[in-house]
Amino acid sequence: MTRRVVFVVLLSTLTALSGCGKKGPIEPPLVRIPQTGQNLTALQRGGRVFLSWSNPEAYIDGNPIEDVAVVELWLIQEIRSGAGAAKKWTAAEFENKAELMTRISADQFGALHPPGASGAELTYLYLPKAEDLGGKVLTFALRVRDRKMRSSGFSEPVSLVLLSPPLPPQKVRAVVFEDHIQVGWDDPAQAGEGVESKKADGYNIYRSGGESSVARLNSGLIKKREYQDKEFSFDQTYRYFVRAVLDSVPPVESEDSERFEVIPRDTFPPAPPRGLTAIRGSTFIALSWESGREPDLAGYNVWRRKDGKGEFVLLASLTVAESAFQDAMVEKGILYEYAITALDTSGNESRKSGSARASMRDNPTT
Repeated sequence: MTRRVVFVVLLSTLTALSGCGKKGPIEPPLVRIPQTGQNLTALQRGGRVFLSWSNPEAYIDGNPIEDVAVVELWLIQEIRSGAGAAKKWTAAEFENKAELMTRISADQFGALHPPGASGAELTYLYLPKAEDLGGKVLTFALRVRDRKMRSSGFSEPVSLVLLSPPLPPQKVRAVVFEDHIQVGWDDPAQAGEGVESKKADGYNIYRSGGESSVARLNSGLIKKREYQDKEFSFDQTYRYFVRAVLDSVPPVESEDSERFEVIPRDTFPPAPPRGLTAIRGSTFIALSWESGREPDLAGYNVWRRKDGKGEFVLLASLTVAESAFQDAMVEKGILYEYAITALDTSGNESRKSGSARASMRDNPTT
């Protein structure tokens, strides 16, 4: 290679290097911090506390978390003073005073999913001491860790005033009617000696079975000791139970009452048809009536007898679409009496309708 060529190559290299600029300091790798758990709630039922929340699905920079490895539940316990609201803790105040209550690992999450909950929602049962009921305020918060044990911040603390709960209602029962199931119950038993119990402000009623899991039926607090369940299907098995409720904030429920199981059967006949009329013809007697309105109506039976003589005899069975009939098996000079019954899909038959009487015309002009 000639000196000229070497010089040109060297000059080009120096020019390229001069365009790169000065390198800055090496940046440390970004440390990903998990978002904290969401929607933490604390509810008391009987002598138990249920904590529910949703695990985060992302880091604070928006990148998804492949797995939450651990959930930590933290707790502050205070002696209840007066009837005022519980203290509002900031996350910083909570961190300085709280104690670790429990650690929940990922392999335990499956057992904490309530039926029908989303994949991220968990519910944990905490059992306070019996002597704390009515005398303490509990404040909870949580934080999560990913697989590398990187920790989130604390969730917003949630406080719960522990109350002496009501006892559960007694003697739950149910009676099936055509359009509803009437559920009733008795007041809770009196507390025994040495057992403190509050008088219930109302009740919540729950049902399982059919095509659904356990669900509360009432939207507002029930004040009476009865409830009409109008959303049911015949031949399904239903189980009812009731909880007494203190109308506090949040409400405090009793433990479950005993369950009452019922399988409603359709033994209720449709209403008898109305508006039966009979029109004389020269070779027949024409009948018509109003169509029934029951949703499970299946058809009609036509009954006949000679006027005032003997029992009615089944003359014809018709579909639900037919509300008229021509009787051509008649004789001149005989007065016939007719009645109609309605049938439903369960085989129930109504009472006979009001009767109608007619005879065949003697000739086409009469």
